[in-house]
Amino acid sequence: MTDPEEGRKRALLSRIACSVAFQKSQRARELLEYLGRRSIEDPEHPPREHDIGVAVFGRPPGYDTTQDTLVRVQASHLRKKIEQYFEEEGREERLRVRLAKGSYALQFYEHQPGLDPAAPAPFLARHPRLGWVLALLLLAVCAALLMWNRRLESRLEAGLGPHPSVDRLWRQMFANGHQTHLLLSDLGLLPLQDALQHHVSLEQYQNRGFGALAEKEIADPVLRSAVLSFFNRYPTTIADATAARRLGILFALNGLPLDVLSARDANMNMVSGGNVVLLGSRRGNPWVGVYENQLNFQTVFTEPPRRASFRNSQPLPGEQPEYPVEWSRIGYCRVAYLDSLKGGGTALLISGTDVNSSDAGVEFITTESWVRQLRQKLGAGSGPTPHFEVLLKTYLARSAVSRFELVSVRRK
Repeated sequence: MTDPEEGRKRALLSRIACSVAFQKSQRARELLEYLGRRSIEDPEHPPREHDIGVAVFGRPPGYDTTQDTLVRVQASHLRKKIEQYFEEEGREERLRVRLAKGSYALQFYEHQPGLDPAAPAPFLARHPRLGWVLALLLLAVCAALLMWNRRLESRLEAGLGPHPSVDRLWRQMFANGHQTHLLLSDLGLLPLQDALQHHVSLEQYQNRGFGALAEKEIADPVLRSAVLSFFNRYPTTIADATAARRLGILFALNGLPLDVLSARDANMNMVSGGNVVLLGSRRGNPWVGVYENQLNFQTVFTEPPRRASFRNSQPLPGEQPEYPVEWSRIGYCRVAYLDSLKGGGTALLISGTDVNSSDAGVEFITTESWVRQLRQKLGAGSGPTPHFEVLLKTYLARSAVSRFELVSVRRK
């Protein structure tokens, strides 16, 4: 490879990484940069899935690629981003690159503009009636989008609009130049821990050896197979999906970048540096444990018998030393705003004793009246909102939160 040719390739990759399609996807940029460097410097030895997981996404050296699909998911995402670039900003590029399916080697090639005369006529030219059908379908989609937009406006009017206290708080927390990662709880982890009859530690969670752990500790082969089958589907809850949508709208309204992913796809650098929103209990999102020792309200979960509570490390007058859960009746949610572990970023923890209580925490921190009440109790006045820790009590009915109330507010 000549130096000028290598320079052309590196310049192309730089333009792609700086394009609009990649602006809000830090992971795609990091993967593109790694694959580009390997493809240019060592084209005869393309990287393996395991190499990428360790080098780009912080997976431990011994992790199991048969159970952890992060690299494959992100490669598919990158492939679509590259195609989007050449369809939009890069449509005039002569030198192009692609990531073929089933490969982790970038392929550079010269694009020849115009149609090949020997190529068959475009599909719609050969089927003109189909063009009318597609046009009608497009009109139907546009009508559906208009209806969806109206429903979205109604949601904004109901409490997710550009209200001053909420917007000010979110810009204070996340408009700091760092990417924000929203980590949803890992629903597949719950039945696995039920079968193990103990928590999966953060160290075990990072090592990803779930199959070996189940093989060692779950004696019943039928139960073991069922638990791992559910676990490997990467399940999530409707409550978490609703919460992610609500938070995503708020980030978008304030022009803030956001990546949404499962806790299982995170790593320590992501959790301890930059901005992170940790959604869910410590049992469903072990990354919560990274910040647990900074908090007054400590997670307690024991089994069997199953019991959950928040322990009040330093009770104030009128507070209880412990706030126990009454399953299906009373739950709790802790909401905490802290500096990220490495500093410079923000960590927002929304940890309920159940998924619906976590959803109540999302409603609390995104609703104008509640944020105003929070600022008042913190004595924020006209200044910025100080770091805080809040405990909410939730009242459950038919597996949903009927209402919630503020139990305690602490400045951090």
